[in-house]
Amino acid sequence: MESENEVLQKSRRELEIELEETKSLSQARSTLLEANIHELNDIYHVLDERIKDLRKRDARIKGFEDELIRANKLSTLGELASSIAHEIKNPLIAIEGFAKRIEQAKDRSKIEQYAKVIKGEAERLSKVLTKLLDFSRMDEPKKEHIDPNGIVDDTVLFMEHHLTRFKNVTLTVEKEDNLPYIEVDKIHVQQALVNIIINAAQAMPHGGGIHISTSLRDRYVVLSISDEGIGIKAEDIPRIFESFFTTKAKGEGTGLGLSLSKRLIEANGGKIEVESSPGSGSTFRLFLPAPGKTL
Repeated sequence: MESENEVLQKSRRELEIELEETKSLSQARSTLLEANIHELNDIYHVLDERIKDLRKRDARIKGFEDELIRANKLSTLGELASSIAHEIKNPLIAIEGFAKRIEQAKDRSKIEQYAKVIKGEAERLSKVLTKLLDFSRMDEPKKEHIDPNGIVDDTVLFMEHHLTRFKNVTLTVEKEDNLPYIEVDKIHVQQALVNIIINAAQAMPHGGGIHISTSLRDRYVVLSISDEGIGIKAEDIPRIFESFFTTKAKGEGTGLGLSLSKRLIEANGGKIEVESSPGSGSTFRLFLPAPGKTL
């Protein structure tokens, strides 16, 4: 039999071995943990750099989008230049003509009458120029309390002469009375409306009719634009709002108008729907939430 001393020594050796194993295991765990922490730090730094890179790319993409909107707006102004010039030229001709009449008039009542006409034409000219400057502004989006029928009126002011004279288009407007005001960036909505009307005119190479209407549907103000054009194929409808997608001949369009229109309307809490079939024309509807209603 083992003596008590031998048993104690054996137990002591076993404890030392167990402690040594525990110490080795602890050191291994510590080394593994340090390695994992180091690896996680490396991953964190890599991810942090990638996030910074993505933020830079996102800022660049946002800048490109802003430039596309500016380019689209300037392109629209270029296409409508003749119509805008017409709206400016008419009051200028009237002002010039009545100014000459004042020079020749001797009757006080006639002078007052001509002066009143000049004042009215000058005010009309000022309004046209103000609307033009508003449309061409490049600053940050600004939502206002706007009459939707007023947006249609301003758009028609710029486009009617251009469409009727150069595109052989008959433009008709039907506005619902007493529509609620909407909280939108007026220029965003107007630009989307202009893009869709230009698209409608381009879909009718030999001319035709464009009908614009306003209505209230389930607490949404709806701006509808219908044309008598060639229509859109069913397989193309899901793609018409994609950037650079176009079915037009080369040089007749960039494929940006509808995609930008969709983005502008959605930025104002709205949406665009389209109804079309080949040979039957197209109808685009801009849904804008009335007060108290959101999509």
